[in-house]
Amino acid sequence: MLVLNTFTILIQVAFIVFMSLLSMNIIRHFTGSVKRMAVFAPAIFVNHGGGPMPLLGEKDHMGLTIFLRDEVKKHVNFKDVKAIILVTAHWEENTVTISSGKHHDLYFDYYGFPPETYKYKYDAPGDPELAERIQTALKNAGIDSKLDPKRGWDHGVFVPMMLINPNADIPIIQLSVLSNQDAEQHYKLGEALYQFRKEGIAIIGSGMSYHNMREFRYSRNIGQVVNKEFDEYLTKACTSGNEKRKQELIVWDSQPGAREAHPPRAAEHLMPLIVISGAGGKGPGERIFNWDMSGTFRLSGFIWKGE
Repeated sequence: MLVLNTFTILIQVAFIVFMSLLSMNIIRHFTGSVKRMAVFAPAIFVNHGGGPMPLLGEKDHMGLTIFLRDEVKKHVNFKDVKAIILVTAHWEENTVTISSGKHHDLYFDYYGFPPETYKYKYDAPGDPELAERIQTALKNAGIDSKLDPKRGWDHGVFVPMMLINPNADIPIIQLSVLSNQDAEQHYKLGEALYQFRKEGIAIIGSGMSYHNMREFRYSRNIGQVVNKEFDEYLTKACTSGNEKRKQELIVWDSQPGAREAHPPRAAEHLMPLIVISGAGGKGPGERIFNWDMSGTFRLSGFIWKGE
């Protein structure tokens, strides 16, 4: 009888231990799933404005300043972002080039502004290991690339980031666009970068949805929006699912008003949007910024949050 009771007790203890372990594994599984969902990072396109003017509070840039400083954080929880891959319009190369230093100084690639605009600091770290992983991912996608540990972060990086994340506590990898301005190649680049969003790495494109330097100089405050039709096309394309979005964007230059918005051989500011669209995943994007600079040039920003 004593042996039987002991055996019964052992079975009960074993059952309790088994159920405890099973419960722990179930909890771990579901909390792990929640964690994976929580860190899926967005792809976002922002307009960075002219030189340092968003940082100076210039009146024609106030709508942009307010968006970068106050509104972006409503769409992106930067506490969950582990790193940022930032594609900048102000770095064109024949081969996709990836910043790979532990630290990058600022590259003041603008002229004729007040002395204080050449003293800005933005000391977010780089991430050489992530840069190498990006290069590997691009190689696997059939995209040539190279690492650059020395080039500074241009104003396409530090101007928006000083407003978006002034704490400078998130590692940044700066990516160039291609000087050929080939839309299909840029979309493919975005598709290759998509996988990093699953790790909590946000992908930001920094450019301008409208960028015609001649018109910026001579057509301000004319009482009408000059690029309404092209902006409507961009919005329709970016808020479509992946296949339609891709088909629409790779032929952007055949759309009405396209070359007035981005002149021939001067479409570098649109390329980051096409990269980000490629990194957007299957679902449609959302327009989160729509503003008329000087009442004349309509600028739009977009975000992709889903898979």
